[in-house]
Amino acid sequence: MHPDTSRAQCFRKFCTLAFSMLVVASSAMAQTDPDTISGRPEVLDADILKFGQQRVILWGIDAPETRQVCQMNGTAWGCHDAAKRHLQLLAGRGEVVCHLKGAPDPFGRRFGVCVSGGQDLNAEMVKAGLALAFEEESSDYVPQMAEAIGAGIGLWQPGVIFEEPWVFRRRETPGGYR
Repeated sequence: MHPDTSRAQCFRKFCTLAFSMLVVASSAMAQTDPDTISGRPEVLDADILKFGQQRVILWGIDAPETRQVCQMNGTAWGCHDAAKRHLQLLAGRGEVVCHLKGAPDPFGRRFGVCVSGGQDLNAEMVKAGLALAFEEESSDYVPQMAEAIGAGIGLWQPGVIFEEPWVFRRRETPGGYR
């Protein structure tokens, strides 16, 4: 075989392979939903996940703030720490997929309903009594909150005194942002 023929065949194979990869990559990009984010997030707060540089606030729920302290039987209880650890447990089980809602907040963060292993993490936080249904955003998680209240778990345990996170945040955080 002549060396020029071999080079021409290699070049044609390279071009075919490159074109095929371009078609596959562009079709994958076309199928990407801009309102969905997935991966293994970092848990920043009791209701905020971070995927790369994108922060996602769990939609329709509100968990105790970092500086918020609850009381349990007259003693300080780290309700924020308990809630954050529970979200770490839920999000640490595998890939998390968040379906984003609405426009970004002034800091570029998005709100989302996040699922892992078929479980709605937002709902699980409320069912565990470690977050409240945030009815200013949605009434989606009111039934789960009623379930937690009935079971007397998390923030709803007998002897626990807490302030709603949104009340604490509006008083303690400039602008009331999470």
